[in-house]
Amino acid sequence: MELFTDITAYHWLALGLILLTAEVLGTAGFLLGAGVAALGMGGVVALVPDLSLGWQIILYAISAMVATVVYFRLFRDAQKSDGAPLLNKRSRRLIGHQFTLEEDLALGVTKVQIGDTLWKVQADKPLVKGTKVEVVDAKRMSLIIAPV
Repeated sequence: MELFTDITAYHWLALGLILLTAEVLGTAGFLLGAGVAALGMGGVVALVPDLSLGWQIILYAISAMVATVVYFRLFRDAQKSDGAPLLNKRSRRLIGHQFTLEEDLALGVTKVQIGDTLWKVQADKPLVKGTKVEVVDAKRMSLIIAPV
């Protein structure tokens, strides 16, 4: 039982390293605050070695909660940046793309080759071959075009 009454800075540092190692294994930030707080407690106990176990636990609990809240409020939201919002929306990425029709669009619907994909295109009115058009909208896998 002497192990639990005589906790040193090394115990806190070891706990911090264990928690941070567990965090690396994939807990999505939930152990990060606890690990940082344990490392901080290692520093506090090194500076104040006669701090009682009760105060160590209280300070650790408070600092773990604060570190976790700070992480989730400041850093976690910053990681949610939407760097490529249209990554898996191929039809939406083509909005604004201009091309020339290679065949007539008599009934308002035809297929065109854009890049390596054959796309179904729709227009409000019939268009003739050679008309320069622009993709103005996309509905599922159909492109809505209008003359430029």
